[in-house]
Amino acid sequence: MMIRFFFSVVLAFGMLNCSSPQPDAQKSKKYDIREKSIENKAPDFVLKDLKGGDVRLSDYKNRPVLLVFSTTWCKYCREEIPHIKSLHSTYGKKDLEIINIFVQEPAGKVAAFADKYALPYRVALDSDGHVAELYDVKGVPTLVLLDREGRVVCYTCRSIDTLLKDVFPG
Repeated sequence: MMIRFFFSVVLAFGMLNCSSPQPDAQKSKKYDIREKSIENKAPDFVLKDLKGGDVRLSDYKNRPVLLVFSTTWCKYCREEIPHIKSLHSTYGKKDLEIINIFVQEPAGKVAAFADKYALPYRVALDSDGHVAELYDVKGVPTLVLLDREGRVVCYTCRSIDTLLKDVFPG
């Protein structure tokens, strides 16, 4: 009887110890606004384009870049296409690079979508969503504007036209 009681106590203690988070696990990372500051350097990435080539952000040094995170199923992403095309037409000749990053979408579906909408800018595939996670994308469409030094000018840019006028004065 005493042995049974002893094993019950040991088992209960073991279960409590296993289910309780360790002190380090209880510490969650504190939010730091500086990590999202517009002065921060944009994280580099490498994705595949529709032809299987590499799209490496660091290849666009000294050029402003507009990252457009989207999907084929997003109604608002489709509605943004004419505006993004207009930005490409206006600022592409001034060195703006637009990279449309499709998040967690199959290549064939994105290729058909890009053809249907005649996307004139670079299309990249974020098949597993790691770049969207790196840029803390919470939903689509999300626009991220980078200046010529590779610093983030804005996340989820709501006034992209005004910001582009600042990036391309005159």
